Amino acid sequence: MMPPNDFWLKLHALSESYDSEGLTADERSENIVKQFRQMPLMAQRQVMADLLRVVTHCPDLYPLIVAAANESEQAAKTPRQSAG
Repeated sequence: MMPPNDFWLKLHALSESYDSEGLTADERSENIVKQFRQMPLMAQRQVMADLLRVVTHCPDLYPLIVAAANESEQAAKTPRQSAG
């Protein structure tokens, strides 16, 4: 089993990697596709499968994470009552 924060750490690393590919979205896309074209066909297939999984399922996570963040914000604003 992966450590509890592994997903979030890897998401952060992916975000940083994406940003490092260029100054604009177009430049980053161009560089990423250029690197993809240089991969062996078998690696391309695996990368495409990984990318499909991420782009298909992660958008579903975003509204859930926003809702959880909003709940956390509300809980932080609400004073806790003592149990005694």
